[in-house]
Amino acid sequence: MVEVMKKMMMSDPKWQALLRLFSDKQVAIRVLRKQKEVLTHPDSLQMFEEGYDPATQDGMVKFTNIYERMDRTAMEECGLGDYIKDLKLFKILKVIVPLYINDPEIMAELEYMVKIGNLFVTQDIGSVPPDVNLVSMETKQEIPLSQFHSCKSRPLVIIASSLS
Repeated sequence: MVEVMKKMMMSDPKWQALLRLFSDKQVAIRVLRKQKEVLTHPDSLQMFEEGYDPATQDGMVKFTNIYERMDRTAMEECGLGDYIKDLKLFKILKVIVPLYINDPEIMAELEYMVKIGNLFVTQDIGSVPPDVNLVSMETKQEIPLSQFHSCKSRPLVIIASSLS
């Protein structure tokens, strides 16, 4: 998947410029730190809270639009807005992660993401998951995961996917 993303980006001159920019590790770190600052700002968190409803049909579209706006803000605040002004859809992680997937320093910069609500929660194998609410797409009723998991002596496997 990572190699496919790199090949796709290499075929477009706009993405090539971004790849060259982010091939400087210090630039990548600076942008990731700014992204963290923007995404964790109370105004941004409120925007996600008010604008994103996973139970709605267009919930993922709204989430993507808000997230992209935050990424653009981070790039602009780093003085790098010209690199993305002509790109229709831009995501910082879509560029940086394929370049640095095996770099512990860059990946450490992304650890904060598990702290932004339940949208980015990840768990280690064998750890006790948080008791989060699952939303019924039909009734919109919230059901705690602990109630959904009826056979406590057996592991619960959750398979999820993304529309992005």
